[in-house]
Amino acid sequence: MFEMLVMVLDRLADSGDCRFSIDGTEFDVTMCDFDGFDDEWDEVIRDYEDEEMVDALFELLDRAERVEGDFYHTYYFEDCTLELGFDSYDI
Repeated sequence: MFEMLVMVLDRLADSGDCRFSIDGTEFDVTMCDFDGFDDEWDEVIRDYEDEEMVDALFELLDRAERVEGDFYHTYYFEDCTLELGFDSYDI
């Protein structure tokens, strides 16, 4: 699973759809879904550039052995973990 996640996340990072870091076998992933504010200070949600890869990431995450968290979610796999958040969480 680790290698598949690296492949998908690399493509998503290249398209600007996510940022991620790896510490050993632990991924920290932030999806780039926030594009600022409009003239009335309403949030502008960003469309993903590579929706197919976003879908592929969530299909991989569905294979997790378990998931923990209420806001940020941590996905546990046999060979790695992945914590997922979104830019829009930090507004």
